[in-house]
Amino acid sequence: MTDLKLPEGQYVTLKDGVKYPKIGLGTWKSPTAGVTAEAVKAAIRAGYRMIDTANDYGNEAEIGKAIKELIDAGEITRGELFIQSKLWNSNHRADLAWIDLNKTLEDLQVDYIDCFLIHWPQACPAHPTGAKASFCRSGQGRGHYNDDQPEGGMWMFPVDDEGYYTSDKDSHYIEALHTMEDMKEQGKIRTIGVSNFNRMQLTECVNAAKKHPVTVVQNEIHPYFQQKDFVDFCQMHKIQVQAFSPLGSADRPAAFVKDSDPPAVFNNPVLKAIGDKYGKSVAQVVLRWHLTRNVSAVPKSITPSRIAENYKLFDFTLDEEDMKTLNGCNIGWRFLLWDETAMHPDYPFKDELPYNHEVPKAPMSTSVRN
Repeated sequence: MTDLKLPEGQYVTLKDGVKYPKIGLGTWKSPTAGVTAEAVKAAIRAGYRMIDTANDYGNEAEIGKAIKELIDAGEITRGELFIQSKLWNSNHRADLAWIDLNKTLEDLQVDYIDCFLIHWPQACPAHPTGAKASFCRSGQGRGHYNDDQPEGGMWMFPVDDEGYYTSDKDSHYIEALHTMEDMKEQGKIRTIGVSNFNRMQLTECVNAAKKHPVTVVQNEIHPYFQQKDFVDFCQMHKIQVQAFSPLGSADRPAAFVKDSDPPAVFNNPVLKAIGDKYGKSVAQVVLRWHLTRNVSAVPKSITPSRIAENYKLFDFTLDEEDMKTLNGCNIGWRFLLWDETAMHPDYPFKDELPYNHEVPKAPMSTSVRN
């Protein structure tokens, strides 16, 4: 099924035996209209083998076209690639999870996904009774949960009459986990992961797995939000940690930007000085820091030169003093709280919300690209 050809040191072996690239191309917020396709092709040509995507990113069809073009041209084989996607929040129920996966397989034009992650633990936004699935082609963006959409689906970000996200509070991520175990049994996915889970939720998944373990957790991790305790916990349980927004997501959607946010990682003078020392960019220094912590990463870019640069990480190491400096950048700043979904009992970051927090209405923009 797979023939991942990467040099030693550029991948890890998960506890189920699957080889997992240390660096992948992130595609959250990447635009369509051909831009993401060109970024994917540039990444593969630069040596990347992992492409990270998701149903709600709105670009899986474009990524699929790019991959097929390179396969048809003989530049790469499917077995040499590692494709990672995610089960959307609306689709935690077993029947909806299969719809989600099958739409992803169809859009990506592949027969299997290498790693399938539960995108968030909370089934929100979701149809309040779990009656409909959300998938990209049914209605990208936000809209009323009762709106009729193509192919029998609903909006990716469904809301109620008052503009709040709707929740499926009778659905639970453990049901999704067991469905994903069935998917692996049937050869539709190769390994199972989760994303945006807290430690207790991850522990529950570890204990609830029946046939196949959770091998990967993808969470927000960067110099300003290092999650050392969480990383240590995962490594103790042999779960591979992967950082999304590993460079601090300076281009995050406007809905996630606050006046109190720290300056962008790229503008940190201490990190610039370390980069100058090694003849490397700040991005390369930060990505090398992740790898030294045994954390994999999926940096996002649509610029071919930066895509190539972000993969040139295996020809240098950071000394102990520079690692200490980077470790000292931590300020506990999480940018992606997404508290508009905090009404769901499985929302993962309740401890980070203020007392008497009031759940806000859904933003007019979504997590896609605006």
